Amino acid sequence: MKKSKSTKEQDENNNNLPNSHEHDHNHHENGCNNEVNGCSCCDSGLLKNLDDEDHHHENSLTKMGIGWILLALAISLEHFVPQPTLSFGFIHIVNIISISIFLIIVIFVGLNIIIDGIKALLKGNLQIEFLMTIATIGAFLIGEGLEGASLVLLFSLAEYIEEFTLTKSKKSLHELVSLNSDMATVKREDKTFEVKVEDLNMGDVVIVKPGDKIPIDGVILNGSTSVNQASITGESLAVSKTLGDEVYGSTINEDGYIEIEVTKTFKNTIFSKIVDLIKESGEKKAKIDIFINKFARYYTPAIVLIAILVTVLPSIFFHQPMIEWFKRSLVLLVISCPCALVISTPVSIVSAITSGTKNGIIIKGGEYVEELSRIKAILFDKTGTLTEGKLNIADIVSNGEYSEDEIIKLVYSIESKSKHPIAKAIQEYGETKNIKALKVDDFQSIAGKGLKADINGTSYYLGKKELFDYKFKDIINNLPNENQRKTTVILGNETEIIGLISLNDKIRDDGKETIENIKNSDIKTIMLTGDNDSTAKSVADYLALDKYYSNLLPQDKLSILENLSQKYHDIAMVGDGVNDAPSLARANVGIAMGMDGADVAIETADIVLMQDNISKVSFLLKLAKKTMSIVKQNVGISIAMKATLIVLGILGYVTLLEAVIIGDMGVTLIVVGNALRIR
Repeated sequence: MKKSKSTKEQDENNNNLPNSHEHDHNHHENGCNNEVNGCSCCDSGLLKNLDDEDHHHENSLTKMGIGWILLALAISLEHFVPQPTLSFGFIHIVNIISISIFLIIVIFVGLNIIIDGIKALLKGNLQIEFLMTIATIGAFLIGEGLEGASLVLLFSLAEYIEEFTLTKSKKSLHELVSLNSDMATVKREDKTFEVKVEDLNMGDVVIVKPGDKIPIDGVILNGSTSVNQASITGESLAVSKTLGDEVYGSTINEDGYIEIEVTKTFKNTIFSKIVDLIKESGEKKAKIDIFINKFARYYTPAIVLIAILVTVLPSIFFHQPMIEWFKRSLVLLVISCPCALVISTPVSIVSAITSGTKNGIIIKGGEYVEELSRIKAILFDKTGTLTEGKLNIADIVSNGEYSEDEIIKLVYSIESKSKHPIAKAIQEYGETKNIKALKVDDFQSIAGKGLKADINGTSYYLGKKELFDYKFKDIINNLPNENQRKTTVILGNETEIIGLISLNDKIRDDGKETIENIKNSDIKTIMLTGDNDSTAKSVADYLALDKYYSNLLPQDKLSILENLSQKYHDIAMVGDGVNDAPSLARANVGIAMGMDGADVAIETADIVLMQDNISKVSFLLKLAKKTMSIVKQNVGISIAMKATLIVLGILGYVTLLEAVIIGDMGVTLIVVGNALRIR
């Protein structure tokens, strides 16, 4: 069921791909001349060497400009400056000067195309460059120098448009990478000086003035401000920050002087992780892209064989003039150029990844866009996903022997050793009350149930009802029912239940609308939570979820996911915690809530939401469905138009120039334009 493969398998797949784009991409993308890896719009170097690409585009544009000028000159010479006509057999050279110019155009503009075609042929591969080479040489052999030169120019123009479009789509990702600062102002012993960001150490104090970029992740030690976090979350509205708040590298300090303490080295910042994820996104291709690339490997030789048969068979069996059918075979070669078909998926996927990035969503590869478009059910973690994950103490109930202050002091002391969301809420509450933690010995975490600790020689237990069932079952059964989406933590020792603390967790404001939108797409919504049944039911009812499972341990979540996968086949999982990581890895698509989520969840997931905004899941589904719909449209358009033109070409209704303008460049422009609608 799971879509992911081992790194080795993925690498083998990438290395075995055909020369997918089979054209000049392998000269300019990523500065790579490796003909095995094919079109670099799918290669791992998604963000590399864009400056080299720009330089290549400028050179290509200059060459084409000169080529078009020469073409206009040659046409003018043919029409206005008559020259002696030479002939040799069926090869007619109308004008020695103009034909020379046509040859210069081919060599000047199309030499790389010819070289690529010949190199590939010598390696046993028939690429589109070879088709163009045959068609160009053939045009000159039948005295169609104008068509041969035009073929090279128009093919180069079509390639330029494709390359420029892909590069433009990747530019926004490149702009993101360039957002980070190179230098930082460090304050040490009342002195300030500039250092490189990568040389900053944890604990350094960095000064950030109004309008400056924040160079690294840290915590505000002095000052307050508003921070534009668009580079991280995609949200352009500034967020207020004050003492103790976290700030992130690459974000912009809008209006206040602040001093921050560095909490992460440069390589471990949120921004650096985003960049790494984006770079990885090009390595994982959509299955349909892999299929089309493999199809192209067999398609090109088949077209060459058909072209040979079109040239020979009518002459042998029907005594037709071979020169006429040779012309038609050249038209067939040009029309059959698979550029539009091969570009249809990469340009769409790059546009989708770009769109996601601009909206604060990191999609780690094209395969996850494709997988997401097929999802039949989405499983949600509760705490921190459907809810804000920020618990607040609602009630403190004593057994009568302990005061509320004594209870909260014991609970605060025990929870000070834990990192659970409940612990965080109690720690924050204790800090606001200026509670001092007691000394805790022999601290233990009991998976899925709670905590145990020794304080002043007494063993205390803190957690769910299940933690106390073994000894206080009758008392536990008589405790008040949990309701109103509250979570109850029980405190006890070896001899008695001391008290209860009830906490509530606010459901995300956009949760109800998001679930409704997802259900309107005929996708089942299911919640998996470790919380008690009463709390889980309350959340599920409020959000109108299709189903929920409560009182789950991490292994229970994984087991339920396995069972549900047999029913729905294509499943996505949305979560934010360490206990969600196994399920995120097992689902067809794992989606992590990023900013406050656990690092292991972010690393395991296939898609990361940099905003803790559950509505982004609905956006993702729409993006995936739209992308794959456009991919299918593009494939259909390419096949339908080319099939029609091939038939017309064989019947003699399409000229060589028309084949280039309509069958190659025209179809490519339609496909590219359609794909850009995703952005």
